[in-house]
Amino acid sequence: MQPSATNRLSVGQLFAQQWCLLRDNRWLMAMLTWLPLVAFLGVWWVFSSGLTRDLHIAVVDRDHSQLSRSLIAHYDANPSLQVISVADEIEARRLLRTAEVSALVVIPTDLEKHTKLAQTPTVAAYYNSQFMVLGKQVNSALQQSHGTFSAKVGVARALSQGNTQVLQALSSSVPIRNQISALYNGNSNYAQFIVSAALPAFWQILIMVVMILALNAELRDNSYKHWLANQAWQKISVKLLFFGGLLWLQGILLCTLMFHGFDWPMRGSWSVLLLALLLCVIASQAIALIFMLLFEDMARALSFAGALTAPSFAFMGITFPVSDMPWFAQFWRQLIPVTHYIEVQVSQANYGAGLLQSLPSLHTLLLFCLAFISAAWLVKIRFSCSATGEVKA
Repeated sequence: MQPSATNRLSVGQLFAQQWCLLRDNRWLMAMLTWLPLVAFLGVWWVFSSGLTRDLHIAVVDRDHSQLSRSLIAHYDANPSLQVISVADEIEARRLLRTAEVSALVVIPTDLEKHTKLAQTPTVAAYYNSQFMVLGKQVNSALQQSHGTFSAKVGVARALSQGNTQVLQALSSSVPIRNQISALYNGNSNYAQFIVSAALPAFWQILIMVVMILALNAELRDNSYKHWLANQAWQKISVKLLFFGGLLWLQGILLCTLMFHGFDWPMRGSWSVLLLALLLCVIASQAIALIFMLLFEDMARALSFAGALTAPSFAFMGITFPVSDMPWFAQFWRQLIPVTHYIEVQVSQANYGAGLLQSLPSLHTLLLFCLAFISAAWLVKIRFSCSATGEVKA
């Protein structure tokens, strides 16, 4: 016995059902309209300053000479550092342990005397490398200040030895000059560095939550038998198309906000980026669908989706190189769609890469789609067989 043709719904009616579901569910409506925009702007606001400035460092001056005061002035002149003079090293170590300062610098006794005698005194600096970004900034700023100060001392020494040409004195004190230029994100903007990866990671979680909530609305007695008894394929397809289209538009809005609203560079193809966005939406929908069909329980599906996507930002390869990750981390990142999307975004936005260079990541995202199609096909067979069995019984 086949389902009556009079009970079948048209595609238009199925889309109307999804619209009614969205209209009546305030959480779904919020997550597809104003809530992501507020969250995106909130994340951007946290890093909106872009550059790290005035990191406090404790300086213990044991020499109290003109040269040591000049060195401290060089620290203070660096825009990334702000000097806090501390008389006692024990107190300075306490400030470092309690994170009230980012680094501790100890200027040794007889700094000026040893410098004049060309004995290369050592200035000790300590920082907490547990905070990698902070430590890198402090390290870079201290090296920059030391380099400038050492060059000035070298020039002064050369001039005092009778070399009256400043350029010759500079050449003798700094025989090799380096010019290090960043090719991308040249001004080390942390908002661009972190937010451009954090927002897609947040957006992926949003996709899965929206899809799980939308699928949960069809559960009856913790089962999809009633919903998928008739027109299973059409119902699943319409739901994924309806919410997938809205989520894709949300992703386009996100990219527009980043590359036009925040004025971050976009050197590549928008077509390739939009294709990657679409594939990322479909791949994330596939995972949410599989979790809901497997467990037929919203809480469990949300838990597994959260466990899978929680390390997305760490596994993107933005803050830590992928090649140095252990094999399990590399395997896990392959299961997260946004890690492949971010490779396309970075290659397009920063490098201006062509389609061929982005094909490997797009191909991997496409494999998620094939997995989704296979899962949907198996689900259709499962519920069709179940419905037929019940009718025969």
